[in-house]
Amino acid sequence: MNIKMVGRNIEITDAIREYIEKRVERLEKFEGKNTEITVVCTVEREDQIVEIQINQNGEFIRIEEKNDDLYASIDLAIDKVERQLRKEKEKRVDRNRDVAAKEKHSNLTKSDDDIVGKVTKTRCYEIKPITLEDAKLKLEDRKEDTFMAFVNVETNEVNVLYKRSDGSYGIVIPE
Repeated sequence: MNIKMVGRNIEITDAIREYIEKRVERLEKFEGKNTEITVVCTVEREDQIVEIQINQNGEFIRIEEKNDDLYASIDLAIDKVERQLRKEKEKRVDRNRDVAAKEKHSNLTKSDDDIVGKVTKTRCYEIKPITLEDAKLKLEDRKEDTFMAFVNVETNEVNVLYKRSDGSYGIVIPE
C-alpha cells in the first residue's frame, strides 16, 4: 500500500503523518498491496478538510470530510472510507458466491444427466414474496414460461403457479 500525503495551506507534521498512517493501516484488510492512497489535508478559514483518494486496480474512491479539528476530519474520512470499502468487498463476495452456486448447480445437473436424462437448458429464478394475483399477471407477461415459483405472501410458503392446456391456471401448494 502506497500512502501519499499532501498539505494545502498546512504543513504535514510528523505527528499528523504518524496519525494518518496509523489510521490508514485499518484499511489494509480491504485493500491489496498495489493500492495507492492519497490523503490531502486542506485548511480553509476555520474548516479542516481531509480528502482521501484510493486507486486500486482501476477502481477509484474519493471521500471528503470537513470539521473544525483536523484529527476529527481524519477519523470521519477514514470511517467513511472503511464503510464504503466494506460494502464493496461484500458485493464482491456475494458475486463470487452467486457464481460458485451457479457452477455447483450446473455440475450437479451434468452428473445427473446419465440417470434422469439430458438437461438441455438451465434457468435460474429469483423467488420473491408476492400475491397469487401478481403471480398470475407475471406469468401472463412471460409468454415462453409455463410455470412460476413464488413465495405466497398470505401463507409464507413456496407455491408454483402453472398454465394448464385449457387456458386456466393450476397451483401447487406444499403439504
